[in-house]
Amino acid sequence: PALEQAIESESFEEAMRSLAKLRPYIDAFFDKVTVVDKDEALRRNRMLILKNIERAMHTVADFSKVEG
Repeated sequence: PALEQAIESESFEEAMRSLAKLRPYIDAFFDKVTVVDKDEALRRNRMLILKNIERAMHTVADFSKVEG
């Protein structure tokens, strides 16, 4: 909700702060979860989680244009 509110009010700095708060959870996901699991349902659900993260990131900026 904080991200959506920041975007609606065009407060992109606040939107970036909201995204930054997700960092520990995203890091933990990649540290503890095998996305490409043998179980098709698990794999599909985990890929959807990644797609949702990507969608949230792209509401703020096109990160493919960031160099580095």
